[in-house]
Formats: sequence, structure tokens, C-alpha cells
Amino acid sequence: MKPIQIKAARKRLWAALITTFFVLVITQDLVIPIAPLKVLEQKLIDFRFEERGEIDFKDSAKVIILEITQEAYDQIPSPYNSWPRKYFAKIIENLNDAGVKAIGIDLIMSNPDKFSEENDRELMEAIGNYRNVVVAGKIDIDAEAAYEGRGDRAIIRSTEDNFSNIFFGVDSSIGIVQAVSDNDGVYRRYVPYIFSAVQNKKIPSFAYAVLNKYFGNESFYTAEKSDGHFLYNNTFIPEYEESTVLVNYYGANGKFPRVKFIDVLDDSDFLTVDEIDFETEINTWDNPDYGLKYSGLFKDKIVLIGSTMPEDKDIIPVSFSPGLRKGDNLLYGVEYHANAIQNFIEQKFLYSLSESYEIIIVIVLTLVLFFVTSLIKRIKSKKAVLIELIIVSSILLTLFIIFRLSVHFFESDNLILPVIDPMLAIIFGYVGSTVYEFFVERQQSTMMKNMFSQYVSGNLVNELIANPDKLRLGGEKKNLTVLFSDIAGFTSFSEGKTAEEVVSFINEFLDEMTESVLTFNGTLDKYLGDSVMAFWGAPVEFDDHAILACRSALDMKERLELLNKRWNQGEVSTKMRIGINTGEVVVGNIGGQKRFDYTVMGDNVNLASRLEGVNKFYGTSIILSEATYNIIKDHFVTRKLDTIRVKGKSKATNVYELLSDVQSNIDWDFENFNQGLLEYQKGNFEKAILYFESQLKLNYDAVSELYLNRCNELIKNVPVDWDGISNITEK
Repeated sequence: MKPIQIKAARKRLWAALITTFFVLVITQDLVIPIAPLKVLEQKLIDFRFEERGEIDFKDSAKVIILEITQEAYDQIPSPYNSWPRKYFAKIIENLNDAGVKAIGIDLIMSNPDKFSEENDRELMEAIGNYRNVVVAGKIDIDAEAAYEGRGDRAIIRSTEDNFSNIFFGVDSSIGIVQAVSDNDGVYRRYVPYIFSAVQNKKIPSFAYAVLNKYFGNESFYTAEKSDGHFLYNNTFIPEYEESTVLVNYYGANGKFPRVKFIDVLDDSDFLTVDEIDFETEINTWDNPDYGLKYSGLFKDKIVLIGSTMPEDKDIIPVSFSPGLRKGDNLLYGVEYHANAIQNFIEQKFLYSLSESYEIIIVIVLTLVLFFVTSLIKRIKSKKAVLIELIIVSSILLTLFIIFRLSVHFFESDNLILPVIDPMLAIIFGYVGSTVYEFFVERQQSTMMKNMFSQYVSGNLVNELIANPDKLRLGGEKKNLTVLFSDIAGFTSFSEGKTAEEVVSFINEFLDEMTESVLTFNGTLDKYLGDSVMAFWGAPVEFDDHAILACRSALDMKERLELLNKRWNQGEVSTKMRIGINTGEVVVGNIGGQKRFDYTVMGDNVNLASRLEGVNKFYGTSIILSEATYNIIKDHFVTRKLDTIRVKGKSKATNVYELLSDVQSNIDWDFENFNQGLLEYQKGNFEKAILYFESQLKLNYDAVSELYLNRCNELIKNVPVDWDGISNITEK
């Protein structure tokens, strides 16, 4: 790889790394959290629940909700207008008779029973006797500050020892019911435990306290947090964030089996309002024919007692929504806990990628999109707009695929794949690459304008800017056409003129010659005093570079004639000598680190220079090499001048005079000259003289006169080893 390419690659790498760092700052909250992005990611979790739909777990449900409804309140007999605590004691007794394994009372009982202390005593006795009951507790702080992440635990400050429940002291079976909502108020997560600063210990959340009873654990047994997961009851629970787990909701509100509180309470020892009014016992609990006690429904199950009355305001928005109407994602608090319990029992956890994996994904996607987009953008094409549309369409398709994959893996593997972060990585990878390539193109455009505006035409500069792949800086071999021009008789012309007049003429002359080179898409190499060096075919390649060079040469002659008319004013006219050769040369930026020129080098360049000087021996203006002639012969009027061997070369070459374009109106008649040259090269000098004399009778021709003189001299002293080749020993 060339140094300039290495430098460009380093710049591109730095741009990619800066873009990647920017994406990491945005997606990984390295500086400040960007709440809208987090909320959007959370909303996409909700959408995945909606796409997946409900989970059918009717046969495997381990949790039954004993719901307190308005209908149950209506069946409370006088003198009570609400539930006395002894009714809960009765419920505990009945449920245990039916084989229930654990009971959770999702009601905060912070004050004594308002009817009688005896009611509290009966409930305490029931809790103490069966030892499978969990009561609900809370930390007495404002709801907004209920949860504060500190390291590996959730710290909540408390000022009470019984966690707002007077039954905590019976067997210390308490479960914290306070839940954690996300920024948008939706409850997607569950806290396995909460750390109490007053108790200086971890307190299990309500669901995990109930699970302690279900599995026979100690009351204050809690999950242990490790690297990216919790360990509870020898089971790994994937951590989501901030010491929480995601709740894998089974469905909408009412998904779990529900039994009315009054139906478990209504046994043979209890009379409901209806039983009193109709003087008929129903006994929904222990009737031998249809009683719930004998149905087997509660055997080895977990029963959660809680309110399903809207007026109790124990209802929260959750991730799952049937999507039928606004607000159908509301779930009663008791069912929120039921989902968390059932998740653990069935081990239907929702998994998410670790932060390190997310970072790797973001880095890889950003870099891949940056470099792929950069590579495509560097491939210049006339269909650039179409290519850009294809790129954008491909990116949009990729974003859609990422989203659909997230839904697929959620449905099939309970895996929460990040969506927003990879999408941002792709988008910013594309944007970063686009911005970088834009500035690179501007830099290249400026460089090319500065480098080539003095050497090539504006159209070529624009083409190089639009298609920089046509530019190959640095030495390389290419087939080009090289032109050298010089002013003949300039010394005589400048005699008697002031230095200012001479400089003015040279400047005007060079300006006209430069304009001619640029007009015919040539590259101006350099000025050598009053001489011009130019070439065609680089930096932009042309198949017809030899033809363009010849047209420029003829145009130079015409421009010089116009200059002579303006400057001459009856004085001696100036003439041009031009040499043109086509062949393989080395072209590129040649020079030192701080100073270099875009130029050509090689034997074929030297030959073009020699041909320019050869003109003075033949009195011609434009001489072509045989290589150039073979390319342009069908487009221009030419004649063969000679076969020569220039100084420094052992191999002879045919040279030709360029006369005009084939479409010109000039009637060139050099048949006699051509025949004379043929006889001359054969050594038939007498015949050659006749042809040259005939040519001179038609019109004056300096070349014919030259050959006529040569023949006369050669007749006097005929060479023994004549090969028809003229050796040019001067430059």
C-alpha cells in the first residue's frame, strides 16, 4: 500500500472510531442518560408482547387469585360494613384444609382491626398455626423515591420496623409490595428483594416471600445477586437492569384463575347476606356436592388474596396489551405479583444481552456500516443517485430485519434483543461515513483544483472531481502522447525589442499555447523558457489522446499565426517547431516530499523532445513519430519525412510531418515527393532528383529542396553501405 493510501486509511479509521465513540456515548449513557431513547426501547418491548400474544398456561397455573370484589362486600352480614380480620383467619383455615401450599395477602394492614382486637388475635393465631402465610409490607417513603439504585442492591430508607403491617411480628413473613415503574410509568420489572436501611438486611419482595413459603425457605431468604443474574433456590434468574428482572406477562388482566373471596369464606359455619335473606344455605366452600374445598382446585397451589375493585386503585399499567383499545394494558396489583411467581415456578424468564455484548454489537455494526458505506461511496458511478437510494433502502430493510428478529427471538427464546441501539449504530455508521466522505470529497476537490487547474482544462478538473478513481497519483506506466513545442527564430524576432516587449510576447504566446492544450483536454506539464511540454491521456484517460494532441498542435500553429499578425507589423515572423510521440511513459507526482510535480518521464518523452528539434533540419513545423502516425493516419493529412536515428538511440524510426486535418480544404499534392523519397532511400539518387524537381515545380517545398541538395551531394560520393537512414547527431 502506498504512503498516501496508508494516510487516507488512517484518517478513515479515526473517523470510524470517532463515530463509534459518539454512538456509544448516545446508546450506553456514558455521559448522561437519553430518556427518549430508553422509553422507545421499552415501548418496543411492549410491542413484542402484543405481537406474541397470550401464553396458554391453564393446565400449569400454580397461582390462584382470591379476589375481593364488590359482590363479596355486598355479602358481608351485619354488623360489619367491611372485612373483619377474623374472616381472613377463616380463609386461611379453609384454604389449608384444601391443601394450599402458600398464601399471600396483598393488603396493607397497618392499623388494628376497627371492630375488635379479637379479630386481630384470630388472624395472628391462624398465621402462626399454619406458617405458610405472607403479609404485604411497604417502605414508608414517597412513591417517587421508593426505589433508588445503589450498586448491586436497591436501597430504600425506612423509619418503621414492621413495614406498615401489624402482623409482621407473627413469623416475620413479610413481602414488600412496592413495585418499580419505568420512566413512562409502565411496570415491566420486578424487584426480587429490597434492602432496608433500618433493618440492615434484605427484605424479599412480595412474590419472592410467597415463593419462600412455597419452597419451604426461611422468611428472609433472598436471592443473591451475581454477575448479570440472581441466584434464588439454586435457580439463575437473569438480571435486567438496576437489580430487577423483567416480568414475562402471560396475558391481559384476568389471565390467572380467579375465585371470589366470599366463595371460600362461605362454608357451613358462615352465613352470607343471601343465605340470611333467602333462609337457604349455599355453602360454596364445603358443600359436599359442589364445594370448592373438594374440587382439588387449591391442592399444592399458591393463593394470592387481593382486591380487584377499581376504587381501591391497586391497578397498574404493564407491558402486555391485547392492543384492542387504549388502556387495556392495566393489571391489578395482585395479578402483577402472580405473574412474577408463575415466571419463577415455570422458569419462563426473559433474558437480555449483557451490557458488554450490547457494546460489542454497537461497535461492530457502526464500524461495518461506516466502512461498507465508505467503500461503496468511493466507487464513483453515473448512477450515484440510484446507488444512494439502494444504500438507504438496504439500511431501512436492515432496520426492519433487526426489529423482526427481535420479535422472533422474543417469541421463540424469551430473549430481549436490543433494537434501538443497533439501529442507531447502523444509522450513525451510515451518517458518519456519509459526512466523512463528503468532507474527503471536498478536500479532494480542493486538492485537485489546486493541483490540476493550472495544467488541465476546467472540464477535466470537474471530471476528476466527479470521478477521482480516474486519477492515479504516484508513478505508474501508461500509454500517453507527449508534445514538445518551441519557437523557431525567436532570437531574430526579439532583436530590437525591449525586455518588456519580449516578456509580454512570451507571456501571450504561452497563454495561447496553454489554452490550446487545455481546449483539447491535454495536461500542461511545464514551461521551458519559450517552450511548452504537454501530454494527453493522464490524469484522465482518453482512447484518442494521440488525435487530441495532433489537433492541439495544428491549433497552436493557427494561434501563432494570429499572434504574428498582431505583433509582427512587417517584421520577421516567428514559427513553431513541434514534436509528438506516443508510447509508454512513467506518469505521476515526481519529486521530493515537499516539492513535486505531476509530470512524465521515459524514453518516449525524450523522443518527443528530439522530434521537436528535428524540425529545424527539415524546415518543418510538426513532426510525428511512427507510433503516433499509426494511430492518427486516418484522421489527418501527413507525409513521411524520413527514417532517422536520433542521438542516443540505436534503433531507427520513421518520422512524419503533420500537415492538416483530413477535413481541411487544403489540396496537398506530395505524390512526386513521396516517390522521390522512396527512390532516395533505395539509393537511386538520379531518379529521386527528378521527382524532387517535379515537386518543386508544382509548389515550393523546403523538404523537397533539402532532399534535392542531399541527392546532388550523394551522387558525388555514393556511400558504400547506404541504408537510407539519416543520423541526427544534434539535439
